Amino acid sequence: MRYIRLDGMPLAPSLICLGGGPLGSAIAAEKAFELLDTLVEEGGNWVDTAHVYAAWLPGGGGVSERTIGAWIKARGVRASFMVGTKGAHPHLETMHISRLRPTDITQDLNESLERLDSDYVDIYWLHRDDPTVPVGEILGCLNEHLAAGRIRSLGASNWTAARLQEANAYAAEHGIAGFCSSQIGWSLAQPNPVKAAYAGTLNMDADTLAYHRHSRLPVVAYSSQAGGFFNKVTRASVSDPALADSGMAVHYFNETNFSRAERARELAARYGCDANTIAVAYLLNQPFAGYAITGCRTPQQVRASCAAADLMLSAEQVAWLEGEAG
Repeated sequence: MRYIRLDGMPLAPSLICLGGGPLGSAIAAEKAFELLDTLVEEGGNWVDTAHVYAAWLPGGGGVSERTIGAWIKARGVRASFMVGTKGAHPHLETMHISRLRPTDITQDLNESLERLDSDYVDIYWLHRDDPTVPVGEILGCLNEHLAAGRIRSLGASNWTAARLQEANAYAAEHGIAGFCSSQIGWSLAQPNPVKAAYAGTLNMDADTLAYHRHSRLPVVAYSSQAGGFFNKVTRASVSDPALADSGMAVHYFNETNFSRAERARELAARYGCDANTIAVAYLLNQPFAGYAITGCRTPQQVRASCAAADLMLSAEQVAWLEGEAG
């Protein structure tokens, strides 16, 4: 496992982070504990969750954070394992109403800390942005929590490159902490230009990628395996009626991705791994620090994902996977 330090985090995080969205809900607590145990066995040392996860299920609000907190307590690993959680998401029944004011941030953070049974969060992400709220107001609130020890480092999820740049410029000018990384949807698969399933989510685009290459601001990628696209799909899948109306088809069926999947499988055969592992390795071998949040449901998937951290791809191989080099 490889590790790269992020500003403010107490430990250098592993390049693989376990996605905690289904832990305790779609994945029962006992199985969730097994996945987290496997992650640690493979050298992983952090998990990603959110205040809003499972709130769409009856009685599900907070179950991911509580499950993670229970595992940490049971294993006694708080000092050696890190938690990132996200807050300030709109209430699901009123998605059009922003919740990015200091009172919203503080309320969600306090509830997350209680659920996690912890005095602090290693990295706290703002789950959505609202460009009408000044960055100074947001960062002022977050830095108060930093000073109080409730947060160790700051991240922004689903923020545009322009807002990230504005926020970090403000932080530098005022001598306070800015965002140490950006969490955004990103994988080797290029999503089709369809309406986002969840309001306010962002995917990596050419301009945002150029910003990260220039600024070297690290990226923590969610949807890093595109739902397993690279192991599941070939050109022949276009005619598969079981996939025709699926979310996989809607979001990822296009010629660019079929070509990239073929290349990923070819490279996977050379390295003796699966194509999803290659797709994750693509994210981890960029000219800036990259981390992958992986949505694993079995210990085998955790191991395959973690294997990507040890794959060193050249710039030429990265370009070849994209189809930009012969």
